[in-house]
Amino acid sequence: MSKLTNIIRLRKWELDEKRRRLAVLQGEREEIVLAIETMEAEVVEQSRNSGLEVSAVAIGAYLEGVRMRQQQLSELLAAKEREVAKHQDIVAEGFRELKTFEIAQSREKAREAAAEAKMEQDAFDELGIQNHAREEALADPRYVNMRRN
Repeated sequence: MSKLTNIIRLRKWELDEKRRRLAVLQGEREEIVLAIETMEAEVVEQSRNSGLEVSAVAIGAYLEGVRMRQQQLSELLAAKEREVAKHQDIVAEGFRELKTFEIAQSREKAREAAAEAKMEQDAFDELGIQNHAREEALADPRYVNMRRN
């Protein structure tokens, strides 16, 4: 096992951790969006029920509270989106680093395979040269008498 294999395994683990963190951040972002949508649905529902005198008086205070909460949630959503975008960049960088090591490993394997193929070819070439020399010696008339003795 080469050093690159261990490095790649470590980088994959680190990348998985970064991706898990990104998933958590995206989940938090979705919760904020859901809270905003739920609040908007409540406002619509309260507006429909504003026919009563008691609710007409309280609806103003309720709507002011909702507006403040929506403003807070909007600011929180914007901050969370910036955090998600930043973490997406971190994950992308992790992918680039991992890919760099994977490319280096594949090149190392290709070099090793080429070196092994060259050694094998050299061995076959040497066998071919020896066989050719042996056949030439058998066919050479100078060595015919040596074979008979």
